[in-house]
Amino acid sequence: MRSQPANQHHHQTRLTVILLLLGYYLFTIELVPGTSAVAKNTPLPIRLYVSVSDRDGNPIETLEASDVQIFEKKKLQNIAYFQFQRNLPLSLGVLIDVSGSMRGERIRFALSLLNTLAAKLKSPDELFINVFGNDSHELIDFIAPEDYLEDAIDNLGTGGRPHMGQALDLALIKLREARNPNRAILFISSGQDIAGPATLDHIAQHRHPIYALGLKGAASFGIKLKILNMKGSALKAYADCSGGSAIFVEEVHEAGRALDLLSYQLKNCFVLEYLSSNLKRDGKSRKIRIKVSKPEYQLRYLKKYRAPRY
Repeated sequence: MRSQPANQHHHQTRLTVILLLLGYYLFTIELVPGTSAVAKNTPLPIRLYVSVSDRDGNPIETLEASDVQIFEKKKLQNIAYFQFQRNLPLSLGVLIDVSGSMRGERIRFALSLLNTLAAKLKSPDELFINVFGNDSHELIDFIAPEDYLEDAIDNLGTGGRPHMGQALDLALIKLREARNPNRAILFISSGQDIAGPATLDHIAQHRHPIYALGLKGAASFGIKLKILNMKGSALKAYADCSGGSAIFVEEVHEAGRALDLLSYQLKNCFVLEYLSSNLKRDGKSRKIRIKVSKPEYQLRYLKKYRAPRY
């Protein structure tokens, strides 16, 4: 067998060392949702989508960074960026409830809401559609709003219980395929399910806002969510902790205003970025609190996030 030249052996050894070093470096960085790779023991960049309104629900668009304070576990953080952004390109996952609570007029009303909302979006917006009852499955993969066809979701059958938590978990994972940084989930549902702590933890991990169009009956669904120590539907629980909103529609004539409000909220908000002063990568949840100069303003934002672990 012919032996390798010494210089060739030397080059192969150097290549092996370089690959090992590269592998070590890649092992010590992590992709954080909404950011680029972050090296270990460096500040973790956090991006939040913040919606502000007055007492009457009218949106506020004129705040400056000097009007805002953000706290992480009661510790004041330094804001790196704060600005209102209009018409942000949107990647939206729509989850349609097809459980037994959606029989008859409710499912037809739900589909009409989806059709109207899709008509309000345009490229580079994109959306996918899942349905859920006893289980969850994909109905339409990511498409441009212009390619959405109403016939594809006509005549949906209904039945079973609405397992919202499972549907939301799968949709959050699906959003990893989205092409726009502005990503959200929209439920169209009667809201008759409970929100478990595992799903709320997944919301903290993925950091995407959850919105909901709750149909007639959801607003009065007053069972006690014992695990979360609150009353209401899972729709409201998901929206409150994620920075989204739940809009309950009881009559057809309310749909137009609800959809106008929803389409505005999905694509217009303040973007706030800061570098967390907590350098630990311990996988633990961290509570966030935002204060503005006018305490009468109402704020919607992600209430906690989960740090990466490595």
